[in-house]
Amino acid sequence: MAQKSYDKALFRLISILTMLTKDERPTISSLAEEFNVSKRTIQTDIYQRLCGWDITKDKLGRLVFRDGFDIFSTTA
Repeated sequence: MAQKSYDKALFRLISILTMLTKDERPTISSLAEEFNVSKRTIQTDIYQRLCGWDITKDKLGRLVFRDGFDIFSTTA
């Protein structure tokens, strides 16, 4: 069965969150290269699709969770 485009997008989003959780600090360019998509696609992933995850850039332009953000905390 052919893989659907939303399968690829979901895999990419989960992978990005996993990298950030492990504090791997990827760049937009490195993610675009790894997933074979444009930088614009990664920017859309980060700033629109994952906008609720409090992702920012460090001083070197690498993606990180904002200080104090806990992926496992929940709000009621």
